[in-house]
Amino acid sequence: MADKTISETVEKALILLSHLAEGGHDGLSLGDAAERAGISKPTAHRLLNTLVQQAFAERPPYSRNYRLGPAISALARVDIAADLHGERWRTCLSEISAETGAAAFLFVRAGDEALCVEANFGAFLLPTLSSGIGGRVPLGLGPGSIAILAGLGESEAEAILARNAPRLRLSATRTLETLYAQVKSARCNGYAFDPGEILAEVRGVAIGVVHHGNALPMAVTTASLASRLPEDRISETCGLMRKAVAQALGARS
Repeated sequence: MADKTISETVEKALILLSHLAEGGHDGLSLGDAAERAGISKPTAHRLLNTLVQQAFAERPPYSRNYRLGPAISALARVDIAADLHGERWRTCLSEISAETGAAAFLFVRAGDEALCVEANFGAFLLPTLSSGIGGRVPLGLGPGSIAILAGLGESEAEAILARNAPRLRLSATRTLETLYAQVKSARCNGYAFDPGEILAEVRGVAIGVVHHGNALPMAVTTASLASRLPEDRISETCGLMRKAVAQALGARS
């Protein structure tokens, strides 16, 4: 009986996803999604919330609808999620990598994690926290996830860090308090910086993605050898990243 219930739940979730695909860029309202899937609104709401938590669905920043999320595109390595417009972000990361000599990544929030949906490793193959497209890291680990947290409200960001604590490689010098401080610093300065405290000799800088004054649950981040990113280059690097991101956002149709 339990197996049958699980199978039916999975079937309903897959049916919902197929109808979200039909909804395209604007997605579907809860009522429309439930009606098309032939299920009740409470059931659709529960399943859609689970899909959102795992990034298989998302809610556009300008409406209350649901549409396909970035995890779909990451699994297929093609962009189905409407807001990502893969070719534009690939161009963005390519430009950043060419200008800085660093690897560049695009992360989106997926529940309490950050999901890598695009990557350009540039000329140097470096160890990374996510291992590239499709990789996930808990929010709070790495500059990209710190930049995403900086775009959230203070209480929400702190709650996520607390939930993720067992996965954040905490130590005597790397504590929840120091991570809270990093998020606040990123919120104030407009970027997050990792001086190499997680991966030795690998530094990273990340910026949150802001569109029309709204912080999106996304971040662009770089990773490079420490010798190639001295602290006096952070401002210049962030400027190059912001310019490339602005061009990608401006290319949206």
